[in-house]
Amino acid sequence: MSNQVKQIIRQTVSEMLANSMSAQNIRRMAEKHAEKVHFVPIRYRIIGGILQGLNIKFGNFIEQLLRNIVEMDTGVQVMPDSGKKIKLFFTPETDSLIDGYITERQLPNSPDDCSTAFSNLLDKILEIEHTASNEQRQGITKDVDGLFQTDDGLIVYTELKYNDDHDTGKFVDINRKFIKTWAGVGCSIPNPI
Repeated sequence: MSNQVKQIIRQTVSEMLANSMSAQNIRRMAEKHAEKVHFVPIRYRIIGGILQGLNIKFGNFIEQLLRNIVEMDTGVQVMPDSGKKIKLFFTPETDSLIDGYITERQLPNSPDDCSTAFSNLLDKILEIEHTASNEQRQGITKDVDGLFQTDDGLIVYTELKYNDDHDTGKFVDINRKFIKTWAGVGCSIPNPI
C-alpha cells in the first residue's frame, strides 16, 4: 500500500474518531439520553451511541476511501454522479422483471448457482431497455455509492455496505437496489459499455 493511501486512511480515521468523541457530540448525546427513563446508566448509553455512530461512519469511510483511491489512479475517473442521489430511468417492465427475479431467488426451489438465471436477467433488461423509448421509462431516485470510468470507456458501478446485518431484509433489498441501479445507470449514461 502506498504511503499516500496510508496517509489518507490515517487522516480519515483520526477525523472520524475526533468527531465522534468530541465534547459537543458527547454533550448532545447526554442531553438526548437524559430525557429517557432507562435501566442502563446514561454513560453506557453514550458509549454505545459513540460506537454505533462509528460503525455507521465506517461504512461511509469505505465509500470515501474508495473514491479517494480511485482519484489517485490516472487511468480511472470518478464520474460526477458518484456518491450522489440521482434520477435513473428504466421501463416498468424492467422494474417488474427485477422484482420477479429477486422474489424467485427467495423461493425454496431456487438453485444455489444462479449464474445462468442472472445472465438471462441482464440480457432481458438490455433487450427491453434498448428497444424502449424515453417516454416508456419511469424515473426513480437512487443513491450511487461509486461510479467510475476507465480510460477505455468502461463504466464501473459499486455499491458498498459494511456490516449492515441488523435487518433481515437488507440482503434482499441491496440486491434489488444494485440491479435496478445498474439498469438505470445503463440507460441514463450516454454510450455506456
